[in-house]
Amino acid sequence: MRYNRSSRLAKSKPPPRHNSAILLPQLPQLPTVAEAIRTTTSKLLNAGITPDDAPIEARTILRHACGLTQEKLLAGHADQLSETAIQELDRLLIRRTTREPLAYILGEREFYGRTFRVDRRVLIPRPETETLIDLCTDFVEHNNVAQPKICDIGTGSGIIAITLAKQLPNANITAADIDVEALEIAKTNATHHSVNIQFAVEDATRTVARGDFDIIVSNPPYIQTHTLGDLQPEVRDWEPRQALDGGTDGMNILRPLIHSLPELLRKKGPTAAFIEIAPPVVAFCLEIARQSLPDAEIRIHRDFAGLERFLVILRD
Repeated sequence: MRYNRSSRLAKSKPPPRHNSAILLPQLPQLPTVAEAIRTTTSKLLNAGITPDDAPIEARTILRHACGLTQEKLLAGHADQLSETAIQELDRLLIRRTTREPLAYILGEREFYGRTFRVDRRVLIPRPETETLIDLCTDFVEHNNVAQPKICDIGTGSGIIAITLAKQLPNANITAADIDVEALEIAKTNATHHSVNIQFAVEDATRTVARGDFDIIVSNPPYIQTHTLGDLQPEVRDWEPRQALDGGTDGMNILRPLIHSLPELLRKKGPTAAFIEIAPPVVAFCLEIARQSLPDAEIRIHRDFAGLERFLVILRD
């Protein structure tokens, strides 16, 4: 038998070697924190969030999705997100791009340096409302009221009453609201901040029976009904209407509230009322206040933006 060397070599030739790294499927690279911030900001802008708010909200949403502090978020821009963080980020982002308020998504909002629980049962705290705290504390300090008796009418989430209790630890504070569900949130916030407040299911007229207060403070509904449709989607479509709608002229709650002040406030000594309002109702409020308390000093205090925002009533 004839020996075929080339045939033997062909049979013994090893199979070609392949680079396994080339054959494996390429997995998508997880985004870094910096990339996620850019992408999230872009999606928020496309959803109609303002250029001022979108970058701030993007960082806030990402911080909550990753469970990071603000400091760690800033220090870790080059770090990659985990799969779990990406899923949570997508979940939060879907809610925000439907214009659900960020405060409701996160379940909290800061007010006067403290964090409060909020959900759709209560109005979201606004920065300008912090001025009510300053007006109340300034009045107490200026008049040396040792143990002020204060009533917060329409307390909602309880931010005003609770903050005053923290700022004025000797105060006796009542927080009233007609909405039982809102009071549940207020009570939760009071427990969280370890303050002792009396809660009452009452409106502006029934609170008259309690009377004898040094200070009445309130952020009632004051938006005129026909302008509700002009509000931002976050407010118009998500926040409780009864906490916003002040009726045709915006005075449905303000009118009886101001009329009741002579009976609510203590008869002797310095007393005051501080009520948040809106520019369209200023003239109405001043007229009713002058009729109801002709001997009082009545003026309007402006907010940070220079708008006529607070009705101030001072009586010796």
